[in-house]
Amino acid sequence: MKRALVLDGRTLSSLAVCRSLGRRGYSVHCGDTFDWNLTRFSKYVAESITYPSAQDRPTDFIEVLLERVRSVDYDVLIPTRDATTQRIAEHREQFERFTNLYVAEPDVMDRFMDKGETIKLASTIGTPVPPTYFPERIDVDSIASEVSYPALIRPRRSSGSRGIRRVDSPDELRSEYPSIASEYGTPIIQEFIEKTGYTTACVLLDDNQNEIASFSYERVKEYPLSGGPTVVGVSTDDARAKQFAIDLLEEAGWKGPAEVEFIIDEDGRPRLLEVNPRFWMPVHLAVVSGVDFPYLVAELAQNNPVNRHERYDTGVTYRWVLPNEILRLIDSGDRVPDFVDMVRFWDGTVCYGVLSATDPSPVVGTAVQSVQFLLDRDKRDAVLNRDTSGGTAEAARAPSRKQ
Repeated sequence: MKRALVLDGRTLSSLAVCRSLGRRGYSVHCGDTFDWNLTRFSKYVAESITYPSAQDRPTDFIEVLLERVRSVDYDVLIPTRDATTQRIAEHREQFERFTNLYVAEPDVMDRFMDKGETIKLASTIGTPVPPTYFPERIDVDSIASEVSYPALIRPRRSSGSRGIRRVDSPDELRSEYPSIASEYGTPIIQEFIEKTGYTTACVLLDDNQNEIASFSYERVKEYPLSGGPTVVGVSTDDARAKQFAIDLLEEAGWKGPAEVEFIIDEDGRPRLLEVNPRFWMPVHLAVVSGVDFPYLVAELAQNNPVNRHERYDTGVTYRWVLPNEILRLIDSGDRVPDFVDMVRFWDGTVCYGVLSATDPSPVVGTAVQSVQFLLDRDKRDAVLNRDTSGGTAEAARAPSRKQ
């Protein structure tokens, strides 16, 4: 029996990867920085491990995982979060002495983790982007006088909408800029785009940047309401967004899975928001729709022949009920229709991030993990102090800090 080690068990993406490989006959081991993560409760997880934080203790993280793959014969190692994926990529040659990986070069990954560098690359190949200003090229006073308002100050490196500020005047931009730059480093400044929706392209490229699979979905609901992860999404076939994504990833020399997010402007045009150079949260939607990205990645990692995957079902709905759709319902102003929509459990075209009739225990894992996060100060602060004051897409409903 083949054996896989999947990292980042706290995430829905890792739960989806474990379920996918488990159904394919793998013995799946899962890990995270804490033992009682939601994925370890899955029936497809044969063993759970812990390791140091890739972000806070990167050297220890690498040492512990190298010892693990030395002592246990894994056919493939799969990370799903930014920090773990980046650290693994940086030490790929060491890991490949003992197991198989399918990750991009660390410099390519790092480029996509920098939103400024991503926008620069996209601009050179004609990918539509919001009008963007770079303070390293032009001074902030000049940008404040030139940019159209409202505008957004965006950290180059942050998750979700953390650190993003919407500003409505030159004075406000000049006032807000120093604090963002002090905390996050030199940001970018973008003109605010009034969005009408989201479209997201998910792509898998091989070592030669050939397309193995592509998939798209529409984000229908998000939480927090001011901008956050997909709570409800629907599979689509957005050929334009997928081609923009493929062109961008090819230009960078990408390999592996990646998610490319776009907002739709008032003219119906997609504008690049960001690239997530790793597995994405609702990867289960792609799997249920017919594109088994985790299995394809595992096959590529082991140098097994893989054919291009071209067809999948559209109109499949993904729901992250526990806990985010419930939290969204509490905050929503349309509680009755949102509640009716949420409890459509009889709809055969719906899949769930956590809920599963054949693998129900991660529901318990979600509750256990949530309690741990609330009791752990660092994890609690990371969740509860999330900055949701705006973003190129996320700030469509966000107020200015000026009252």
